[in-house]
Amino acid sequence: MKITCSKSNLVKGVSIVSKAVPSKTTMPILECILIDATTDIIKLTANDMELGIMTEISGDIIDRGMIAIDAKIFSEIVRKLPDNEVTIETLDNLQTVITCEKAKFDIAGKPGDEFAYLPIIEKEDSIEISQFTLKEVIRQTIFSISDSESNKLMTGELFDISDNILKVVSLDGHRISIRKVPLKKSVADRKLVVPGKTLIEISKILSGEAENVVSISYTKNHIVQTPIVFQSVSGMNKTFDRHISKERCNASCDNMEDFCPPRRKKSRNMIQMIQYHKHRHK
Repeated sequence: MKITCSKSNLVKGVSIVSKAVPSKTTMPILECILIDATTDIIKLTANDMELGIMTEISGDIIDRGMIAIDAKIFSEIVRKLPDNEVTIETLDNLQTVITCEKAKFDIAGKPGDEFAYLPIIEKEDSIEISQFTLKEVIRQTIFSISDSESNKLMTGELFDISDNILKVVSLDGHRISIRKVPLKKSVADRKLVVPGKTLIEISKILSGEAENVVSISYTKNHIVQTPIVFQSVSGMNKTFDRHISKERCNASCDNMEDFCPPRRKKSRNMIQMIQYHKHRHK
């Protein structure tokens, strides 16, 4: 394999897919970024078996092929290269040579066919939402997810599609966040629990521009937000519903008293009484 591309395109692509490289894994191949130039498009892919990201970069393919390169080493090399055209060439022994102007790096690669490819998903349905709205929805709800792995359910957010409204709900047992977004296209009702870690990475990748529309497709076990593929937390929807009362899910932000437990309401009444007595004694 031999390809050429600009440093800026390469840095951007590596930065995007690196978010799906696991920090710890028993499979060394998952610590790599796959460079796929077997077609007319250069693709970079990373996959931690829960979150997978694939992005395309513009460049020239001189010799077709693919190679998996250690993500940490590759990322560090790419950032230090001069701002010019980069050439990546793979030799017969999988040794990969990266050159840019006078800089030259030799690193060991791994067979690309050993890499865990992103699953080919037959999309059942999809919704469309602006990047700005999706980024804001994540920002306004993500703080309520639990950081405890003992309850896998609460580390994610419920995406409840009903009556052409997307309702995003997160909770950690002490607080709850709800955001509703009307959908322009009519879709069938569906409930999915999306891992919070995945939503955080998606939010980092999104540019947040209102005019750019994101298409989110989903199946029973997977969700695709191009170019990201990730697993939903299957079998958790009914459990999630039991944690959220119907009254709370339908409450509006104008009626915040409905979100306060009885003790909190009582304490507010006590504060009001103290303020009243203070005013009376002045």
